Amino acid sequence: MARAKKTIKKAMKSVFAKKAPPAPKPEVPKESKIRKHLEKLRLVRRDAAIIWEEINENHSDEEIRELIRSKNFGTLLGKIS
Repeated sequence: MARAKKTIKKAMKSVFAKKAPPAPKPEVPKESKIRKHLEKLRLVRRDAAIIWEEINENHSDEEIRELIRSKNFGTLLGKIS
């Protein structure tokens, strides 16, 4: 009987001793450096203004780079990278 109680206590300790891992922190979207750079250049450079008109809020940095490459704006790509 004493042995059974001891076994039950051990089992209960192991059940209550296990803690769930902490919940993952929500990912904070980071500010796009390319988007900020394009916003500044759009008033000065025509190629930047063309790209600025075509992008919207949900384009990633890589998608913006690909759009610049497709328009053959190599100098702009060099400026923002």
